Order: sequence, then structure tokens, then C-alpha cells
Amino acid sequence: MKTLIRWSATLGLVVSTLLPPSLIQPRPALALPQEEIFQLLRGIPVFVLVDDKNVPLGGQVDEKTVFTNIFMSKQNAEEFLIQFQKEKPEIGDKYKVELISLGAIYQVAQKNSNESQRLALQYIPTKAEVEAAKPILSREGKEYKGGVPLYLAKGGPEQNYLTIEQNGETIVPIFFEKKTIQQIINNLKQEQPDQASDVKIEVVLLSNLIGTLEEKDDEFLKNIRLWPSEEMMEIIRANQQNQQN
Repeated sequence: MKTLIRWSATLGLVVSTLLPPSLIQPRPALALPQEEIFQLLRGIPVFVLVDDKNVPLGGQVDEKTVFTNIFMSKQNAEEFLIQFQKEKPEIGDKYKVELISLGAIYQVAQKNSNESQRLALQYIPTKAEVEAAKPILSREGKEYKGGVPLYLAKGGPEQNYLTIEQNGETIVPIFFEKKTIQQIINNLKQEQPDQASDVKIEVVLLSNLIGTLEEKDDEFLKNIRLWPSEEMMEIIRANQQNQQN
């Protein structure tokens, strides 16, 4: 089935609100329901370091806040674990790399956060995506200061944001990998050159996107879909295959 691509002005208003969320700011009343945020995040496989009791490896931010690293790549998580075991051999051997959905670890953080304590998630990007995002941000006069970059396409007569109509549903794709969105843009230039002549890629951070979902109950946000990286897609396919066997 051919994918129909259009440009949405609405998303421009949403993206302009993607400001860094505070680690300790209370969740506003007019937020997207947590179940809907969970559904958005649940399809994304990520990696976390856990001990023999399945407790995530954490670090202290302040007396009320601890954090745990959430890795977008298994290789990154394994490299971190090896270094941790060298630096902390007395406890490092208790930990292993565990596959978990982004939605599941988000739920864990929510359940373990209240007025007296908070579990913050620190999203760890791959080096490749950091390097891919830096020149895009530089062209916008911005500087990369950490976090997992996500990619959106902007174009059309009024420089609005990309939406995709597929199977009767309009979705807003936000990509974990630059090469994936670049391939879609390349295909668009071949299929609809009149719409793709001035397409640009923009970068937002995963933590900022989640912060926006927590702060706003905008109907359009419900159309957002996170587009997994190639490594994530391989994990998803492998899990589906295992479930079928």
C-alpha cells in the first residue's frame, strides 16, 4: 500500500513547546493520560543495567532524586557495564544488561516517584546519532548538550511538519535514526518531487518530547508515533519470531 505523505501545521505548534522538563516539577493536571504515554513508548526496546534482584543501577542527583541510565543500544549498555565492573569490581559483577520496553521503564519511574522521592530516567544516545544530530542543530543556531536526539521532517509550501497517512490513520512519525528519515525523504523526492524540494530535518530530544506529553493534553499529540532505529527493529522482529515459535 502506498504511503501518503502530507505536511501538518499543527505539529509546528507542538514542537515549539518541546522545552527541557524539570526533574522535580510536579505533573500538571492538564497532561496526556499516563496510559497513553505508556502506549506510545511501549513499542520501543531499550536497555538498562539491573542487579541480581532486578533493581536498576542508580546514581544520586540529590537527597530526593536518583537516576538510572536508559540505553538506546545494547552495545552501549554492554560497554558501560564493562567499564563499571572495572571501576567497581566489588559490586559490578552483580549487574547485567536487561532488555525492557521504554514504556515499561517509564512506568517503573512513575510508580517510584512521589513528593518525597523521584526516579529519573537518563536517556543515553548512540554516538552515531549524536554526531548526526550536531550539524542539524548547528544549522539552527543550537548546540547539542546531551540527550537522545529524535528527528522530524519539515517542508511543503509553508514549512510544516511531516505526517503520514497509512491504513486510514494519520500519524506523526518521529525517528530515532537519521538515516531512516533520510531514506523516507529520498523516496518522497522521487515520488512527490513538488513536495520534497525544500524538505529539512529537525531535531528534538526524547526527554523533551516526553516532558511535553506529560505537560499537555493536546489531541494532536495522540497521533505521534515513535519510529524505531534499525537495531530496535531487529529486536522487535526477533521477539515476534520467538513468540510465534
